[in-house]
Amino acid sequence: MRRAGWRGLVVGSLVTVGAPLVGGCGIQASDAIEAGGPATVDAFLNRDNDMLLFFRSPDGGLSPVIRAVRPSAGFGDEYVELGSGERDPTGPAGPAPTEKVVLALLSGPGRTDRAAGLTTALPAVREGGTVAVQVASDGGIAVRLPLAVEGLDAAALQQLTCTIVYNEATDGRGVVTLTGRDGAKRSGTCGLAPGTAG
Repeated sequence: MRRAGWRGLVVGSLVTVGAPLVGGCGIQASDAIEAGGPATVDAFLNRDNDMLLFFRSPDGGLSPVIRAVRPSAGFGDEYVELGSGERDPTGPAGPAPTEKVVLALLSGPGRTDRAAGLTTALPAVREGGTVAVQVASDGGIAVRLPLAVEGLDAAALQQLTCTIVYNEATDGRGVVTLTGRDGAKRSGTCGLAPGTAG
């Protein structure tokens, strides 16, 4: 009985002595503090080496994903995830053709994207499908797709539209007209301000 009382006294003393030490470190409990809007990717996108794709985030919004087209002259291959996109170091310098960017989007999120919870609202497309892009003098972008567009939901249309328009125009502005293999047409704008996701 005497031994149990001694242990209780020691434990009680340690708690009493330890409490001021923890409280005296100068760190006070606080609630989460909002630090602004969503992260931007504009500063990290090198249009000569990268393409920008939009996938569906876990909250249902859009999330931009940068895919390497070819290795950057400033960095080695260690900065490019294997399997994240086609890389052609011998290819011509300059932005990837929009056709290639759309095919990369249609191939779906990569391993790292899926691990981050990103998905796609777009249906799987048969191999060998082709994409044709025409830019009009007024800035309108017409795209022929290897899939039916009639049944696409708003998320799928926004993925396509934002990926296409941000590849064609750095400010993400422009009207995109999608024509599917079913002959249906859908037109729209991206609706995201430059430098935002969601």
